[in-house]
Amino acid sequence: MINIVDNIDSTNTWLTEFNNDFFDSIISLQQSKGYGRQGRFWESELGGLYYSVVLPYRKTLPIIIGVSASDILSKHNIDIRIKWPNDLLVDGKKLGGILCQSQGENAIIGLGINVNNNPNLSESTNLSDLGCNIDKLNFIDSLSKRIAVIMKWKEKKIIDKFLTYDCLIGTRVSWSDGKGRVEQISEEGHLAIRNANNELVFLTEEVHLE
Repeated sequence: MINIVDNIDSTNTWLTEFNNDFFDSIISLQQSKGYGRQGRFWESELGGLYYSVVLPYRKTLPIIIGVSASDILSKHNIDIRIKWPNDLLVDGKKLGGILCQSQGENAIIGLGINVNNNPNLSESTNLSDLGCNIDKLNFIDSLSKRIAVIMKWKEKKIIDKFLTYDCLIGTRVSWSDGKGRVEQISEEGHLAIRNANNELVFLTEEVHLE
């Protein structure tokens, strides 16, 4: 069952502390201490959509959530792209993001989408500015159903679907100790990159466009 609140420190933190047999997901209109990968602060002002859910853990979970959200947004005529592994982009600007935190056999997945809020970042956008108005609860209902469908898919089908939204294949990127060209996404959900030594390396860390 979903817990609906007006304001919370972080939907992921709440599920980490209070997840039980009664509540397995939460949606909030605002977060005071939202965060993303590597604990970076994510501005989560009123007007956004902040949702977290407990799911059985698998390596491709962030990709599953990204594909599910993109499928729903595409039905609203949003030309959505996914920057591996967790950013939802429109015309290169960030519309939303995904955070996955494993907890034994399960994982807590957080999804944030800019609906009609205005993040103080020039590289961000929101659905309102894109001419898209959504009912947040209906969106979450559709998203939950889509996640349930894709969770039944095998990894290859998931990755193939992800590639229809991907924006990194063929681009040059850098990471903590190297540079290279993105060639593929593995069935484990890793980024496959051809480095300067013509070696194929598989990454789980964040990369940056050169």
